[in-house]
Amino acid sequence: MEVDRVLKNVINQSVRVKILRRFISELPFYLFDYFFIAISLSANLIKYKLPYKKDLVIVTGSDNYFATSLFQLLDNINLNLEIKAVVVYDLGMKKNQVQKLKDNYKNIDYRKFNFNDYPQFFEQRDEYGKLGAYAWKPAIIWEVISEYKCQVVWLDTGNLINQKFRYVRIILSNLGFFSPISAGKVTDYTHESTLKNLKFPEKFQNKRMLTGGFACFDWENESSRNLLYDWKNTSQIKSLIIPNGSNPNNHKWDQSLLTVFAYMSKQYLYLPKIKSVFGIKVNQNPGRYFYLVEGSVNSIASKVRNEWYKNYKTISTLTIRDSKIIWVTSLSQIGKVKLKMLKQKKVILTIFEDESKVFNLNSNNLKIKRRINYIDFFFTTNETVIKNLDDVHKKAFLLKSEDLENINTTLLKTFNL
Repeated sequence: MEVDRVLKNVINQSVRVKILRRFISELPFYLFDYFFIAISLSANLIKYKLPYKKDLVIVTGSDNYFATSLFQLLDNINLNLEIKAVVVYDLGMKKNQVQKLKDNYKNIDYRKFNFNDYPQFFEQRDEYGKLGAYAWKPAIIWEVISEYKCQVVWLDTGNLINQKFRYVRIILSNLGFFSPISAGKVTDYTHESTLKNLKFPEKFQNKRMLTGGFACFDWENESSRNLLYDWKNTSQIKSLIIPNGSNPNNHKWDQSLLTVFAYMSKQYLYLPKIKSVFGIKVNQNPGRYFYLVEGSVNSIASKVRNEWYKNYKTISTLTIRDSKIIWVTSLSQIGKVKLKMLKQKKVILTIFEDESKVFNLNSNNLKIKRRINYIDFFFTTNETVIKNLDDVHKKAFLLKSEDLENINTTLLKTFNL
């Protein structure tokens, strides 16, 4: 029985098994998405005599931190035809960035967002650097759709689209609303107080989160218009969009509210799920080099990771596939990274003082050793660890301290960033 239990645990922890399970679980989504595209195309041809409605506006917004991503997005949009207008809201860009925007993208409808028209928290940043909990997003979409009175697609500046974007237009013309699924369930990323205050039905709480960074609405569709209106209004209530006790691990601000109202509307029996089917890529922000694997609970690594994402968000990403450098903050967590990722990316491992003994005792463990072979650079505050790594010809660097600025300087110098 003990052997069976161990074997079962090994299978459950296998990266290949996890990939296979995910593929099997999402395969029906791919099939249903393409089937739904065909159904929607037929419906549009009957109703509009066209594959999709022609009038569509794309809107996005940027502060100074995301200007580079904005320019990348605008270059990308230029490759896609049949767009009525592209509206860009200035959320705090620098003068030179605005000038570049006006000089190089002359057909763009540039606007400065008026924070004074909205609650004060809209222009405040939290400890993670998030501006106004993104409450300004549905407000912007509402402003644009009320003016143009047509279909409007919100794209985060980190998004990219390709020619499959026409499938989005087919779905949007049929349904009136579209936002593909994102990671996690409603209960994972919507604070319990928000669910309670909005009287969210328990039967929907295990539904998948939708993608707040890619949301499409149609003014002529009453259900879509009402959904956007509710999203906009509740996003201006601080206790709903930023409830007490909420953080990035249990609540996703505007994304949570959009997801809740989409399911509560009961108007969308099936929403297509898979972004790649529709030519959508999210979190493609240039210059986001580092992805930090979670550290062990209550470890120095965990504290460093948390502070890093607060202070160096412009060079970091929360999506491992979008990173160039995977930073394994704790040795015990290295098993969470797929071997495929370790092989494809530059990988660093930090060994802080509180985990140095564990590293010295376990580094020769065959299971761990296999993955350690894919580590390109080791960083540690412990000289004994440095000596042991030097003895086996590993590239190891001694950190002067666990101070975040010191770590950042060392990393940037190592990778010539």
